[in-house]
Amino acid sequence: MNLGLIALLLLVVAIALGFFRKTNVGLVALLFALILGRYAGIKDAEILKGFNPNLFITLMGVTLLFSILNNNGTIEIMAKKIVSLAGKNNYLIPLAIYLIGLGLTTIGPGSIPILAIMPAFAIPIARAHGYNPLMLALIGCFGCFSGRMSTITPEGILTYNFLAKDGLDVAKAVFPLYANQVISGFVLTIMAFVYYKGYKAAAVVTEGETKKLSFNKSQLISMLGLLLMAVLVIIFKYNVGLVSFAISAALLCLHVAPEGKCIKGIPWGVLLMVSGVSTLMGLVIKTDGIKFLTAVLASMMNSFSAPAVMGATAGIMSLFSSGLGVVFPTLLPTVASVANAVGGVNPIELGSMVIVGGTITGVSPISTTGGLIMATLLAGKEGESKEEEMKLFAELCVWAGVALILLILLALLGVYKIAL
Repeated sequence: MNLGLIALLLLVVAIALGFFRKTNVGLVALLFALILGRYAGIKDAEILKGFNPNLFITLMGVTLLFSILNNNGTIEIMAKKIVSLAGKNNYLIPLAIYLIGLGLTTIGPGSIPILAIMPAFAIPIARAHGYNPLMLALIGCFGCFSGRMSTITPEGILTYNFLAKDGLDVAKAVFPLYANQVISGFVLTIMAFVYYKGYKAAAVVTEGETKKLSFNKSQLISMLGLLLMAVLVIIFKYNVGLVSFAISAALLCLHVAPEGKCIKGIPWGVLLMVSGVSTLMGLVIKTDGIKFLTAVLASMMNSFSAPAVMGATAGIMSLFSSGLGVVFPTLLPTVASVANAVGGVNPIELGSMVIVGGTITGVSPISTTGGLIMATLLAGKEGESKEEEMKLFAELCVWAGVALILLILLALLGVYKIAL
């Protein structure tokens, strides 16, 4: 059997085992990388070339910095202060929640840490301001989805790294990838607002509590650290990982947050998943598995349908696996060759479809985002019947399906070409 096909099958099996056995896909991928390497006579040094230490350090540095800001409450206070700006204008709350998700994700942490706190942040606000809690939780998550392709987020770093390796001009990719995420997230936000009749929410103002909010000394120092990181990375072009580690070290020396909790707050599972899958993907590429996958995808496409097919493929994969850890590393390396095979297709548009598809179906209840929404909404309701739980499960499944259909329609209509 063709080695490339074997490598692809092992990747599929790794994803399936990760899903059904609830095991980190990266660990399974590393196991299969060793087995495949031995079977194919590939030396260990060649296998390890698939592991990208620079990327690992960058992701770890950024997530450590924002773990510090999460642990000492800096991000939570920032978000609540932004919401308080709406004052008596109750109708601005959904827009504020969306913009908070987008803004906080964009400035560096990416969607993973912000998604972790967004349901717990949005649901109490929804109840206090007369909105449907699920609606506001979804809108907050759609905001997070919108902002994840910033050049300094972990997923942005990973994505632009893959596109650069594929020979694409990253400078030309940044705006379309970011803009298409915003388009997708904002359209879903409007759909959720209309469906749940957010325009009929009763005005309930709770200004007293928000007026009492203020940053303490540790949080002010953390804010200065975040600002310094942004300046050094965006203006002076310092490496975001090294700068994040340096600022994290300074903040921890100043005891702005408990070091142990902050280190535990790094999403080690995601880092392991990205590294493991990338290592196996290195073998998939080395054994020409990407060429085989490219040929299969290209056979199902023409210049008109290619973006929709690529987006749907990513969206379906994302229903069962991590976008950052599995979907992006699997599909992004194919976009240039698929575009070349199909003809008349912009590879950057295909890359954007991978990102959008690998993101917006994340509200599925079997994904991390959907699971967090469910857990927060059902907290303290253990004594109630399973009927509410199943209804919520089904509702989130429907939203994942709606997101997938929306992606396909927008791709077929050529909406995602506008930003190119």
